[in-house]
Amino acid sequence: MGLRDAVQADVGAALATVVHALALQVFYPGYGLWTPLQLRLSVSGLERLAPGVDDGPAGRRVRDRCEAWGARLPERAEDLWGVVFGLAPSDQLDLMACCAGVGLYAVRDPHDRRPGALAQAETLATVVGLDMAGTWSATAASYFTRVPKTRVLEAVTEAVNAEEAGRIAGFKKGDMAEAAERLVEGKGWLPPVLRTVSDAAEPEDESASEPRDDDAYAFAAE
Repeated sequence: MGLRDAVQADVGAALATVVHALALQVFYPGYGLWTPLQLRLSVSGLERLAPGVDDGPAGRRVRDRCEAWGARLPERAEDLWGVVFGLAPSDQLDLMACCAGVGLYAVRDPHDRRPGALAQAETLATVVGLDMAGTWSATAASYFTRVPKTRVLEAVTEAVNAEEAGRIAGFKKGDMAEAAERLVEGKGWLPPVLRTVSDAAEPEDESASEPRDDDAYAFAAE
């Protein structure tokens, strides 16, 4: 209780304690228990859900930040506290942001429904002004071959017009996916699951915000 009281009264030590606990779990797997702070962070891979996501624009930026911090941190976990405590507050916050970012898991999975977490992910996406159109685009590989034909035609209708959707309606799935990719290219179209509340393209229909069985994409995929 004395330690709780002392850390509450020392903002600098409290910040260093949180950053130290997060950094242990991100950069020193297996050493997360080397802290009395009961703060647990899970880092879940997204590559199995969206092959290639780690090499996308956002994935590369996330990796670059982690590598830059990894180069600044000590080799041994037991030396981490001294380094973290010696950082300027702005650097501590930067390291905390790096760790918090990789710990986010905002995936809509029909087998793992977490309405509270997803609602907060929506809030975060809006607060940071996330626009997934800048990091993701609908292609045959990333989307159109992975959803039913009806979803493909819905996308083309929204991004282009109903006439173009009708023109490809009779295509075989592979041909339809490739045609859809060409039609929506450069339109900035996003499936509902990747849109934020502030996105003007967000459907007003309440049902459009409900996760569908074929939706398993990450907001901040990386």
